Amino acid sequence: AAGTYEILDVERDVRSARFDIADNVYRPVLVQAMRTFFYQRAGHAKAAPYADAGWMDGASHLGPLQDANARRYDAPQDASTERDLRGGWYDAGDCNKYTNWTSGYVIGLLHAYAENPTVWTDDFNIPESGNGVPDLLDEVKWGVDHLVRMQNDDGSVLAIVGLACNSPPSTTTAASAYGTASTSATLCTAAAFAFAALIYGARGTPTFDAYAAGLRTRARDAWDWATSNPAVIFRNNEQAAGTAGLGAGQQEVDDAGRTAKRVVAAGYLFALTRETVYRDYVEANYT
Repeated sequence: AAGTYEILDVERDVRSARFDIADNVYRPVLVQAMRTFFYQRAGHAKAAPYADAGWMDGASHLGPLQDANARRYDAPQDASTERDLRGGWYDAGDCNKYTNWTSGYVIGLLHAYAENPTVWTDDFNIPESGNGVPDLLDEVKWGVDHLVRMQNDDGSVLAIVGLACNSPPSTTTAASAYGTASTSATLCTAAAFAFAALIYGARGTPTFDAYAAGLRTRARDAWDWATSNPAVIFRNNEQAAGTAGLGAGQQEVDDAGRTAKRVVAAGYLFALTRETVYRDYVEANYT
């Protein structure tokens, strides 16, 4: 039966810690696990009542030459390279934003929603709570909107935004810098856009219908660019590539890795469009 229990050894007068038995005993863990993404948002204040004491901070990386007007890593003096690359999440223990990995977070969170949508309610205490949309989908949209800003007009997607990081992050004043597009980043984003279009399109509202339609186009554009440019490489934080200090972890992959990413992207694009060109690629390459 549901309730709060402890185990008592009468002879030794020893009691266990108290524990709960209930159908939703792990819900607090689920809520806090998802809320870690809110705390990782770049360019968003963590304020009461959404942030706990000790974790509050102002919006970071929105100062001069930071995320809203970042310049290309190899042209810090060239104002013509400025891009609005706000949003997204800090990665791991640093503040960098890696496109390959951001796309993976989007896909993983969307699968969590698709596989058990009823647990993702609208009351996880993030700024979007109470808007009629599951908070998980609100959080995912924060990441997807960043990927949208990372996409070039030709469909390619920038590989990284390198962010300096103080503690707390809002005290960081150093400039942000972005890397150029890569095939791997573009394929990862194609997959994320396609899956997001499928999930948001199923919401059945005019706003999300339009949002999903835009993502569908972006997914196709990314696929087409990657097909025409199958081996464009961008290795961040590598002395030999001239990118030392741009990011930390290495997200670039080899030829086999790009083929795997293309199979994944094709799978999501087929799920979205049911067009045989994507299915045929998966069937020809999945082994």
